[in-house]
Amino acid sequence: MKRFLTKIVLIILPFVLLLFVINYAYKKSFYWKTQRVQSKFLNVPNEIELANLGSSQGHCSFNYDDFPEYKCFNFALPWQHNKYNYYVLKQYADQLAPGAVLIIPIAYFDITRIEKDVCQNYYGILDRGNFPDWNIKDWLKVEVLPVFYTKEIWKKLCMTEANSPILISQKIPISENDLAIQSKETFLSWTEKNEAEQGKKGFEYNIEMMSRIIDFCYKKDIVPIIVSIPQIDVLNNLYSQAGFFDTFCNFTDELQKKYSSLLYLDYSRSREYANDSTLFGDVAHLNIYGAKKFTAQIVQDLKNAGLLEE
Repeated sequence: MKRFLTKIVLIILPFVLLLFVINYAYKKSFYWKTQRVQSKFLNVPNEIELANLGSSQGHCSFNYDDFPEYKCFNFALPWQHNKYNYYVLKQYADQLAPGAVLIIPIAYFDITRIEKDVCQNYYGILDRGNFPDWNIKDWLKVEVLPVFYTKEIWKKLCMTEANSPILISQKIPISENDLAIQSKETFLSWTEKNEAEQGKKGFEYNIEMMSRIIDFCYKKDIVPIIVSIPQIDVLNNLYSQAGFFDTFCNFTDELQKKYSSLLYLDYSRSREYANDSTLFGDVAHLNIYGAKKFTAQIVQDLKNAGLLEE
């Protein structure tokens, strides 16, 4: 029996060792370090002067590369809604300089909807004290042994800057053929009458979560501003036909009534973006050219408002 067990161990052990080697290689790969967006949190600077929260729209819309004179950071992550915007802010608030400007994007899908959070994004980003949804099973899956739960592992291991679909897509504008189709699909997804759509309850929930973020900013001597990110006109037209913008305006109005000094910059229907599909990677997200143009505009608008030094 002992010899039999020894043989089993000798047969299994090489496979186990191989999996751990692949797991190690995956966590050292180009994909893990650069394409897995959570990796940016490994290098959060101190004394940040300008930052933003947000979901994938915030992640794609702010590119601070042209502004080395400021310490900046993009805290946005895909599917990061107001609840986790708050947790991320709590985690990293002490790394923002006194008087830092924090951009808080307002997304169309975060007005009356309470979307399910993708909690797996936050292992390795949030301490357990700032992460109420932490559990050991997901921690092992995401941080310790991700190779066991990752699709297309070989493709990711072989990924380089030259063949990265994320980097390539950021530089390619949306085609005219895809514009109408994607707009309709995105609109239907963001307005679907499912459990996420909570109407008045969702409106009040998102006002409350935004208020938590804003109150925390004031407590920490951070200057919050709310921003609506540019959207393409085809998508805006669908929202307009559905009567959405009355609710959207009520949302921003209520926040400004509650906080009299709160600056709101509304670019959602700005014609220089809405009519130019070359600035978008898809109907919901700016590409790198759109992000650089938008970031330059918002930096200038913040300077004009006296919130950033010339």
